[in-house]
Amino acid sequence: MKSDGFILTAALIASFLLYGCVPLENARTANGKSFVPEKLEIRNNAASLLYDLLGQEKNVGKILIIKRNSEELGRLIKAIAEAARDAEKQLERLAEKDLNLNLRAVQLPPGEKLAREAVAKTKEHELLFSSGKEFEFNLLLTQAEALSYGWHLAKIAAENSSSPEEVQSFSGMSLGMENLYGQVIRKMQQDK
Repeated sequence: MKSDGFILTAALIASFLLYGCVPLENARTANGKSFVPEKLEIRNNAASLLYDLLGQEKNVGKILIIKRNSEELGRLIKAIAEAARDAEKQLERLAEKDLNLNLRAVQLPPGEKLAREAVAKTKEHELLFSSGKEFEFNLLLTQAEALSYGWHLAKIAAENSSSPEEVQSFSGMSLGMENLYGQVIRKMQQDK
């Protein structure tokens, strides 16, 4: 009986010595690399929001089918849609390689979700029921907002990624969207 208690105590001490120095809640492995769960959650949330945004942005050019626009605006909107489509595919490839990259971890509070839906309906109404310069301004404004949001989401995902490949991919997406944002702002300033 004494030896069973001694063995159990020795096992507990050995477990403490082996694992007690590493806070288990703060260090795990993903694809052989350590990460902090909070960073993983932030990366996944930012990547999910980005993935959702890209899914919408890849279709932005469809509104130009029913609306008249300048050739310059058409080229810019087409570039935004293509960039979104490419970034969306890139995110899907990253998620295939890293099983811890969850592109469905949006996690918005109910109030935020409803507010976003209301804003989307308002913007849709503004785009559908405007024309000419007003339509172009409204479309450019929605794109400036979306690109700014996307560029910052990608930046946050890069800052919270542990894989150099993911950091590079998210950083590239961020820079691409920042560049497109600049083009949209310049177009808005030209059209004043």
